[in-house]
Amino acid sequence: MEGSQRVMVRCLAQGRYPSHVTQLLDSAYPLDAYEMGLQANGSLFCHGGEGSIAELPGGAGIRAMRKPFKDKAFVRILSPCGGWLGSETLELLADLADRYAEAHIHLATGGAMEMYLEKEQVIPLVRELNRHGLDVGSTGDGLRCIVSCCGPIRCEYGVVDASALATYLGRRFIGEQQYPSLPHKCKTAVSGCRHDCSRVGTQKDHGFIGVFRDTPVVDRARLQTWVEAGGSLAGLAGICPAAAIRLLPDGDLLICGQTCRRCMRCVGVCPAIRPGLDKGVAWVVGGKYGNRGPQGPMPGDVLISFLPVKNNDFTLIGNLYGAFLELWDTYAREKERIGDFVRRFGRERVLQELRVQGVLPEKGGDGVD
Repeated sequence: MEGSQRVMVRCLAQGRYPSHVTQLLDSAYPLDAYEMGLQANGSLFCHGGEGSIAELPGGAGIRAMRKPFKDKAFVRILSPCGGWLGSETLELLADLADRYAEAHIHLATGGAMEMYLEKEQVIPLVRELNRHGLDVGSTGDGLRCIVSCCGPIRCEYGVVDASALATYLGRRFIGEQQYPSLPHKCKTAVSGCRHDCSRVGTQKDHGFIGVFRDTPVVDRARLQTWVEAGGSLAGLAGICPAAAIRLLPDGDLLICGQTCRRCMRCVGVCPAIRPGLDKGVAWVVGGKYGNRGPQGPMPGDVLISFLPVKNNDFTLIGNLYGAFLELWDTYAREKERIGDFVRRFGRERVLQELRVQGVLPEKGGDGVD
């Protein structure tokens, strides 16, 4: 198909907003297939393909295409947690995409990076990636690329170091990402605070959210400076959904620890209020947007409201994460996502099984709530 015949594709390349088509024009991506799919109100990629290839159990596969186009292999590269990529890594990926693939990189919504290429080039590309400290995974019925928000690297609201926790889990469970053997795929994320920028509570099968148990800390001197600069104490008290902020006659404020929900709305509005010092994570399981399964889309359920984190020691979290994966693998039905499994199996039974295994302390033990 001549470039002049790609009417719909050319329309998508116009305008001031950055266009995906513009990025693909100078690559080897089959734009003719995209144009034909647009004209047919569908996609030329179709059901089928392969979930893995020889020598590589996970991290690569084949996407099927309708004739006359040829099926395409892909490699899924595990991204550093938090989405951080240095300029040297970006240059390396661009060079590898030019040499082995279609001269473009797909930043997948699940956090991984994808390159499309000929099947014969997959193993040479993976070896080159390994030589530079990168690896592949995140396909099939296994752990998908573990993602996180930027955490304290760029954000002032982080209660825990989300990128550090996600990196710990990624390294400890690298086998589950590269050798798919679970009942279904498992998407995992870490958010550093209740703002949940990684969408643990809505989109992820498994995740952890930074929380604190004590009362938010108020810097009195900074609060006074904030008020003098135009900050409104009445407005601050008004945004609290639990009415936990009480204004005192002397112009100060008091946060009621029993009423406070630790939602961090006040922290986001007033720089004089910071998260408390008793920090940890809430363990959330079962979120998914997909419509498959008996429950359909569902929000995540809080399995444990507080797991303490001190000095970036994530051992307890890793032990519980691994024990849960084993429990799910043992009792889940074929192709049963974690949310559907927990609803069927029962939250209390899950917790009891973890206690029997000795990985979950009794409530109150080791600071667990």
